[in-house]
Amino acid sequence: MFTYILTHSPLFYFIQSFWRDEAFSVLFASRPLAWILQNSSFDPPLYYILLHFWLKLFGQSEIAVRSLSFIGFALATILVILLAEHLFSKKWIQWLIPLLFFFNPMLLYYALEARAYGWYIFFTTLTIYGYLKQNWKLFAIGAILGFYTHLYAGMIPFVCLLHYGIIHFKTLFQRKTFFKDPIIRSILLFTLAILPWIIRFLFVAHKFNYSWYFAVDFHLIFSVLGNMYTGYEGTPGYLWTTTRWMSIILLILSFVAFIPKSNRKHSTLFLGFVYIPLILVIGVSFIKPIFVNRYCIPVTIAEVFLIGYAISSFKMKIVQWMFAIAIFSYTFGFSMWYSDKHSKMDLRTPMQEINTLIEPQDVIFADNPIIFLETMYYAKNRNRVYFYNPKGAVFPWFIGDAVLDAKHIANQLPSYPIRTFMVHGDGTYSITYELPLTKGVKK
Repeated sequence: MFTYILTHSPLFYFIQSFWRDEAFSVLFASRPLAWILQNSSFDPPLYYILLHFWLKLFGQSEIAVRSLSFIGFALATILVILLAEHLFSKKWIQWLIPLLFFFNPMLLYYALEARAYGWYIFFTTLTIYGYLKQNWKLFAIGAILGFYTHLYAGMIPFVCLLHYGIIHFKTLFQRKTFFKDPIIRSILLFTLAILPWIIRFLFVAHKFNYSWYFAVDFHLIFSVLGNMYTGYEGTPGYLWTTTRWMSIILLILSFVAFIPKSNRKHSTLFLGFVYIPLILVIGVSFIKPIFVNRYCIPVTIAEVFLIGYAISSFKMKIVQWMFAIAIFSYTFGFSMWYSDKHSKMDLRTPMQEINTLIEPQDVIFADNPIIFLETMYYAKNRNRVYFYNPKGAVFPWFIGDAVLDAKHIANQLPSYPIRTFMVHGDGTYSITYELPLTKGVKK
């Protein structure tokens, strides 16, 4: 029973095998701090700095590494509880929103991944909390640390600024007080703080000419709100219709949330968090693809709050409860059902076999860049792991070329008695060795 729960609930995200980005996190964060700062490019360094010290304390196991991300998500949940209490004081909806947040399939999945997303969620929530509570120190801290966790977090403070400008239009743009306004000062501080990394980013932006991002199409646009709420990225393929209907429901709820005048001061803020980033990112993606659903995680956070405002807009209590029960049941049920539907490839099992069979003189080769980082992470002796590159192909930067040292590139197989454990892109492996007079003999 316990095994079934582990493999058919979000707990599965904690224990499953690392995929290449998670392996990259460990391999990158294991380096010295100076090296991390020097070699960070598109990914800002804050998460890797946190992970660097976390690894020293708790080791490199999947659960240990993923726990750091979950802590960020847990802290974000606390902030959501406080925010819901602030926004829906004395209403039962203040308890619904944290539940929708915590069990949201998109947020929960990335909260249990060994990447920056758990802390991206936290700093986004901290920025929103600081803005709504008019705690400008927290607002600035959340915005700056959020940007240095993920570049797309830079949109959050500017959506807040736009909302603030709409609400305080008559007073904000007075010449004598403009630069004395606390949000203007906070935005200026934020801009100055991120400027060094913006400059650094511009120096490496040419790498974007060769990237893995997929082009967006109208198929995605019609489903994007549902995709953002569920974390759906195309697997299994039959869910596109489901997320399209979910998008329609969320679009309708967005309008419902806007109807009561008493809601508009805050509902417009969350509408901005949903639609402004999506319009900007998807719009740019028609020219240069930059859309990845997990990069736009703040959209999902805002969707949760908009659902709360939509439910509170219904006058009849029975209707409110019906919608609340239906949406929570769907959210919780989808999280449970979906947990094993987009599992990561299990390289841990074949690597455990290799670690059992390998002798000290043997080597492990990855014959595909896409599998190299996991192979390196799971190897018993990482010094004996190589990227097999007989044709001299360029290792893609977006897979993680920063952790590929030249000494770990091989263009030919070693001679017998050294055996080569060749790991393939599909997660299988073979044992290969070269005899003095015969090449390519496989056992």
